[in-house]
Amino acid sequence: MLSFRRILLAVAFLINASFVLAQFPVDLNHPSNDAQPAQMRELVSKYCRLDYEGVSLDPQSWSKIQPLVWWKSSPEYTQIDVVSRYTVDSEPESKNGKYVAEVHYRLLGIYDLATGYVPEPGGATQDVSFLVTTENTEWRIADAENTYPHPSRAAMLKWLNDKISTTPDEAAKTRYQDALQQLQAQSASPFAK
Repeated sequence: MLSFRRILLAVAFLINASFVLAQFPVDLNHPSNDAQPAQMRELVSKYCRLDYEGVSLDPQSWSKIQPLVWWKSSPEYTQIDVVSRYTVDSEPESKNGKYVAEVHYRLLGIYDLATGYVPEPGGATQDVSFLVTTENTEWRIADAENTYPHPSRAAMLKWLNDKISTTPDEAAKTRYQDALQQLQAQSASPFAK
């Protein structure tokens, strides 16, 4: 009989506990503040990965990046920053309900659409801040200090080859070929001096 009372007390306790918990609902759709920095880092990392793969160079691929950013169309650019690698800071900084994530690029060179490619000295870096904001609980990148494409060496070589084969402009074709030769001669290793 003693064990039957214990069972009844345990059942009564569980029923009362569930009523108490029901008075304080937990919003399961809203991420905890502890998880937000990691989510902001992941969002910026996804953008950087697509950019590194050359998606920013192709206006037809805008639909892959568009869900990650607040701007409505692919940004116009006058230069392309060719990189060998990138890293996103592990803890984006929270400022007034927004997040700032720092991305550190290892820069191989800069391709200016008007003048051509200029290799950077070995070990050159570029730091870019990304601002992430929310609208109706949806987080996206709102701005960046530098919205130029940051493709990998391989993505840039592909872009240059595509441009060489499709452009009728001889001056532009010469710029593309010169850039292609310089980039092919350059080491893609992030440890190259």
